[in-house]
Amino acid sequence: MSQQGSSLAFDDCSRTQQPSCVSGFLVQTQNSPQTLEDAFSRLSVSASPFNRPHFDFISDDPLVITDPSKVLSCNDWGRGVLTPQSSNFWHPTFTPNTGYTYYDRFLNSENPTFGGAFSSLPLSYGTQQKTPDADADTDFLNGFLGGNGSDILGFNAEESRLRWFNDLRGRVLLLAKDQHECRTLQESMKMFTNEEFCVIFLELINHVNELMVDPFGNYVVQRMVEICSEEQRTRIVFSVTHYDFQLVRICLSPHGTRAVEKLMEHITTQEQRVRVMSSLSPGAAILAKDVNGHRVILHCLKYFSAEENKHLLNVVANKCFWIATDKTGCCVLQQCVNHAQGGTKKNLIAAIIVNASVLAEDCYGNYVVQHLLSLRIPGVAERLLRQLEGKFFYLACNKYGSNVVERFFQDSGEPYSTIIILELLYNFNVAMLLVDPYGNYVIKSALSVSKGGIRNALEQLIKLNSLMMQSNLYGKKLLSWFDKRKI
Repeated sequence: MSQQGSSLAFDDCSRTQQPSCVSGFLVQTQNSPQTLEDAFSRLSVSASPFNRPHFDFISDDPLVITDPSKVLSCNDWGRGVLTPQSSNFWHPTFTPNTGYTYYDRFLNSENPTFGGAFSSLPLSYGTQQKTPDADADTDFLNGFLGGNGSDILGFNAEESRLRWFNDLRGRVLLLAKDQHECRTLQESMKMFTNEEFCVIFLELINHVNELMVDPFGNYVVQRMVEICSEEQRTRIVFSVTHYDFQLVRICLSPHGTRAVEKLMEHITTQEQRVRVMSSLSPGAAILAKDVNGHRVILHCLKYFSAEENKHLLNVVANKCFWIATDKTGCCVLQQCVNHAQGGTKKNLIAAIIVNASVLAEDCYGNYVVQHLLSLRIPGVAERLLRQLEGKFFYLACNKYGSNVVERFFQDSGEPYSTIIILELLYNFNVAMLLVDPYGNYVIKSALSVSKGGIRNALEQLIKLNSLMMQSNLYGKKLLSWFDKRKI
């Protein structure tokens, strides 16, 4: 059939809005006698993911496309070899009413080139027409499969990166909040040029507060903080400290506290440090008691100087009792005492001593008093002794207070231990300590540190009350321990 007849056949197919394969099949069956099986044996349907028309089948029938100029002979493509179709380059969906004038114009052009979209033409029976230019075909396939530094569309590595980066723009915030994409974004930031990172930074800087408390976005902010410039880091600091208690609220988040910690590790300028500490100090008491926020307080102690922490520690000292009686706060307060210096440390110690009588009986506060004694700071044991004087017998019978009394015996020295033991012995109910669930431990500790006449007085107390002690669980334990010590 002539080229003109071929075009007419396709135009007729387009007018009837029938699939090309079906139209060809009807023409074929109308002009040559054959069985239905023979007709369907020639049928092949394929489509391109680029929604471009394709060649449906090849037949020996004169009414179907057989002209080499239409299929095989464009710029000597007919010399190619038939190879099995190794991968599904053609999309399974097919639009039957696609016009064919595109290919008529394309194939009749002087220099038709398929390399930009197709490296081969689809033929019938699952085969494809390979181009004679082996290098061009190999380059295309390598590009499609990602080989030779090219992506699947044939772009080299640099072009692919730029295309990917352009696609990234405008979607960075969404990607930063995605569980999987945030990881890709973090790794990509390492490879960005300064200009590219600046573009990403500008998209995220106005959303830093939001990202810091996001389960996935906080990791992106942490990566930003690590690689951004000093000026960009200053912008982040100003962004999170713009409003009062804004930074404190971020620190109370389990995700935000991690991001703030990372920020504190990398801030360098005095302006940044002052800005952060000024924002954190008013909320120091809240942060110290919070299971997440206390981590930021500890980071302040680790990464900032005593002078920079002065205002924060003064706030902690003013709220000493409130913090010391909290499960998390009591641990933070102990670290604050360790790191404080000069007048700030004196303020903290004074605040603890003033509240010592109540803290000693508290389930958490007693640890703060014990810690202060364990530091063996000159004059502190004496001041605590005066604060608790007359209350040691009561504390000895208390679950938590008894620990404080024992700590006095261990760390305050013999003179102060003697004063406490005498206070216990002069109490009319001293025998109760021998059978008390907590008092018996105080007597045991007193025997361990006492000497001379004080020790003799304690031994005499046990001997006089041995019968009573034998009828009591705690008394029996104390007697057993005492007898072993004598041996």
